[in-house]
Amino acid sequence: QRAVLEPAMQGKDMIGRAQTGTGKTLAFGIPIMDRILRHNEKNGSGRNPLAIILAPTRELARQVEKEFKESAPLDTLCVYGGVPISQQMRTLNYGVDVVVGTPGRVIDLLRRGVLNLSEIQFVVLDEADQMLAVGFDEAVEVIMEKLPQNRQSMLFSATMPSWIRKLTNQYLKDPVIIDLVGDSEQKLPEGISLYSIVSENYGKSSILGPLIKEHADGGKCIIFTQTKREADRLAYAMGRSYACQALHGDISQNQRERTLSGFRDGRFNILVATDVAARGLDIPNVDLVVHYEIPNSSELFVHRSGRTARAGKKGIAILMHTYEQSRTVKVIEQDIGCRFTELPKVAATDEAADLFNVMRDTRSRSVGTRRSGGSSFSHDGGFGERHSRGFGDFDSFGGTPNRAGWSRDAGSRYRGGFRDSRRPSQPSNGFGRSSGFGDSRRGPQPSDGFGRSSFNRPGGFGEFEEGNSRSGRFPRRSDDSDPSRYGRSSNGFGTSDLGRPGSIKD
Repeated sequence: QRAVLEPAMQGKDMIGRAQTGTGKTLAFGIPIMDRILRHNEKNGSGRNPLAIILAPTRELARQVEKEFKESAPLDTLCVYGGVPISQQMRTLNYGVDVVVGTPGRVIDLLRRGVLNLSEIQFVVLDEADQMLAVGFDEAVEVIMEKLPQNRQSMLFSATMPSWIRKLTNQYLKDPVIIDLVGDSEQKLPEGISLYSIVSENYGKSSILGPLIKEHADGGKCIIFTQTKREADRLAYAMGRSYACQALHGDISQNQRERTLSGFRDGRFNILVATDVAARGLDIPNVDLVVHYEIPNSSELFVHRSGRTARAGKKGIAILMHTYEQSRTVKVIEQDIGCRFTELPKVAATDEAADLFNVMRDTRSRSVGTRRSGGSSFSHDGGFGERHSRGFGDFDSFGGTPNRAGWSRDAGSRYRGGFRDSRRPSQPSNGFGRSSGFGDSRRGPQPSDGFGRSSFNRPGGFGEFEEGNSRSGRFPRRSDDSDPSRYGRSSNGFGTSDLGRPGSIKD
């Protein structure tokens, strides 16, 4: 703040680089608020904004606007997507001093003609490199083109890619460069203790609870995942034992605000988040950050870890990784100029084992099924049909029902392959008894393969009782003798009886 304040008060354009958690919002905010207050005392409050601050995420924009609102008696407005635009338009019509927002919503308001930038005296690009990363580069340039020439511009960025240099050359006038990072290899703020722990992917959830108990010691903890689905699964599983909520981009804006407010206020102490929370969010007194999955870049690791040890406090960051990711961990160490302390393996408690089982169950209910939102390898076959409960509990090895209600198999067009593809699709109950690898000439026979076998019964690696399946989604005909549309039916492994419709009893 001391480094930025003097040139900003002098009205100079500026490029700033600093480690996360060093208070740059007030560093550029104090000069802007001071100048606007003096302008309003002299000329009165106007309708059009005098300052605009652009941020890459809604959370960061709201945080910046909150600091402005709490620090000075100015009319401020935060604009971002995901909420109705009408209220933001009404507020702009009443008149504001400062607009803080994401570039996408600012462009929307400009196109509707309700945001007038002709009187702007200050523009700030906060986390400019992240705006490039999320695809706001063109929107930022459109906004910069609409600003008056006589203005003060300040740009803050952790890195300086070519697009940032282009912005600097095109829109800033002889900027002062304030670089508090420089070529220093130490990219993390002081006060963060780094640890790593090896765990296979399937066992991560079982050691998470003991890690949090030991290192967070009852304080606030943020767990970062790579995907929104994994954040939801983990928050659901941990919610059985801990006060825990998820935060990611698919959650409505109102819910995101309630979640962040509850976390700040201490109503719950564990936040499972995607990288939407990795940049800019200033949540006080976060004691522990857990990287449940390795981030995509060393820079993202720095921003994730920077949610702890803010404003000179101490904090801990733990990176969970597999043996195969050890090389990636070494790369992160080189990039950030720090070394991890390897933690010993954590013994899973009964409570942790329950957490692992919940994670496994939620995963098996979703992976491979369209109904529950999981991913499947294709819409019409592959591993797990449409009504599958997932990899842990196959309803079939591959079939999906067509519009006539019959099943087409991934391994056979008609009847060959692992299942009868012309009878109604039947769910299986797993690998206990199998309709494969046995004697296909008569009824249930012991199999040398996966258990009991009867190729006369449809189904993949699982058993179907005649007319009685586990889930009962597709009831079978009582005589099971429906002829096929081709005038024949199979009674074996790809063979057919041309003279009569086959049945299980035959």
